[in-house]
Amino acid sequence: MRFVVLAFDDALLPAGGLTLGSVDTATSVQDRTLRDGAFEGPTSALTGIQVLDAPDLDVVLESLPPTGTFEVRPAW
Repeated sequence: MRFVVLAFDDALLPAGGLTLGSVDTATSVQDRTLRDGAFEGPTSALTGIQVLDAPDLDVVLESLPPTGTFEVRPAW
């Protein structure tokens, strides 16, 4: 399965060419705390996009740094 990781206020290498899943399929991660839905931080700027191929969401979440704010969405 393919996932797109959006980074806020943290640098990740950009990648692209995919259609993102809708915001209701997003999982937001802030300092390892998970929340369903898109990130709602008014002061955070999108700073990076990374495309990952992984068998499931848990593998993607385990690959993220322990600090930082991220939104993870399935992509196709």
